[in-house]
Amino acid sequence: MVLVVVALVPLLAATWTFGRTYRTSEIGQVDARLTATAGSVAADLETTAERTSRVAVSLARSPKLQRRLLRGEKTRLVPPPPNRDEHVDAGPGSLAGPVPRASVSRTALVRAGHRVIGHVTAWVSLPDLLSRLTAKTGVEAVALVDGRVVAGRLRGSALTAPAGTPHAVGLGSRRYRVLRQPLGRGVAAALLVPYAKIESTVFHRELPTLAAGAVTLVALGLLVALTLPRLGSLRKRADAGDWRRPVALVGDVAVAAHDPDALLPVILETALVATDADGGAIVWEGDEIASLGVTSQPRRTLALPLGDESRPTAGQLLLYRRRHDFSARDKEMAESLVAQGRIALENARLHDLVRRQAQTDELTDLANRRRFMNGLEQEIARSGRFGTPLSLVVFDLDHFKRVNDRCGHQVGDLVLRRTADAVRMRIRGTDLAARVGGEEFAVLLPGSDASGAATFADNLRRDIQREVVVEGVRRPTTASFGVAQYQDGMSLETLVGAADRALYQAKAAGRNKVRTVDDVDAGNTGG
Repeated sequence: MVLVVVALVPLLAATWTFGRTYRTSEIGQVDARLTATAGSVAADLETTAERTSRVAVSLARSPKLQRRLLRGEKTRLVPPPPNRDEHVDAGPGSLAGPVPRASVSRTALVRAGHRVIGHVTAWVSLPDLLSRLTAKTGVEAVALVDGRVVAGRLRGSALTAPAGTPHAVGLGSRRYRVLRQPLGRGVAAALLVPYAKIESTVFHRELPTLAAGAVTLVALGLLVALTLPRLGSLRKRADAGDWRRPVALVGDVAVAAHDPDALLPVILETALVATDADGGAIVWEGDEIASLGVTSQPRRTLALPLGDESRPTAGQLLLYRRRHDFSARDKEMAESLVAQGRIALENARLHDLVRRQAQTDELTDLANRRRFMNGLEQEIARSGRFGTPLSLVVFDLDHFKRVNDRCGHQVGDLVLRRTADAVRMRIRGTDLAARVGGEEFAVLLPGSDASGAATFADNLRRDIQREVVVEGVRRPTTASFGVAQYQDGMSLETLVGAADRALYQAKAAGRNKVRTVDDVDAGNTGG
């Protein structure tokens, strides 16, 4: 019973640790999604404002409307297709009529000759606009006036959160991850993702971890249990060597439960004990990766496959005897051990896969934001301790929203994957590359100063423009880069902020450019 508890403790600890990692990773992905959606809100509002302005100007020039206004009539007009979402009021005088605060509105003056005879006010309801955005992105978007939701199921709820950064906010009995985007005049848009959705995703990622670990421990526990009847005879053999006690073998099982490389030697040792073999080896893909006991000049050899169904001959367990042959019971025992070993190996592989997914962006297979920020923190500490150079490169794809809007998100995803491939071809083994947002990437360059990092960024910029070619995307894919070098005493936030400022400078300079912090400082001095 004590051994069971001892074996379960690392499993539960690992599940708890991975759960925290999954939760932090999922919150980071949700925050990146909220930030990307906030960009869509700004772009949609700009497009809507331009369209609404065109509607107002077009109707203001209508001779029919001008005649009505000369007669002193006030009227509600129907906008021309495809602008049926706009509401339009027209009337005499030069002031706009009452328009909802939560709206995007434009007013055009109606003239007869040089005289102003009336106005046309066109507006689009902000709640309607945000509801369409919700349907398109899957992120709930609501309109706020003076901090209160003005439409939908949360209508009347007070929502206070700092602008521009995702925060945890409670609304009623539920908690949300919220990003508030001010729009002026006390009006704002709020983007919400419920924490219940985050926890559901985390649970569905924790469950395979716990299940894989439990099955692995059960399978390996059976392996150890099968060896116990043979321990008595093993102690009596003078030439058996220094075999470990059952408690030590159980300890090996607990330690190796989630490590495929450590599991194979444990399976070999268990098989030697269970079958009373003189020696044995494990061969994997043609290479001997573990051996125990006497393996030279055996008279009898028992070979059993260790591979899975897709690759049954990938590995072999070889057991050797110098004197008598293996009995039918020995073979049955060995086959049972190998079958349990295959289960343990597969579950260890799944556990490793789940752990890797917690640190990897699933679309591009680069590091995710959580893993990158941890790596950046470690490299800053190392650079500060040893005085070695460290540089950060951040970049994002230019006009990427156009690709998604015109070609669809599947094409956009392909562009992101091709970009990640270009990054992998350019970085060194010591570098760390990550996708940290929707179309934003970052590369950590230990040992590189700002000049070397700028050269790296410019080469990568050329690679992306030349190699990221996707059918359906008419214009070349380009990216803008910001480069910053770590200076002694800098915090993580300061370094990231410096690289971001350089990136914004590259965008302002016309995109498809590389800018360093020195470029930004020179521009500020010159201005």
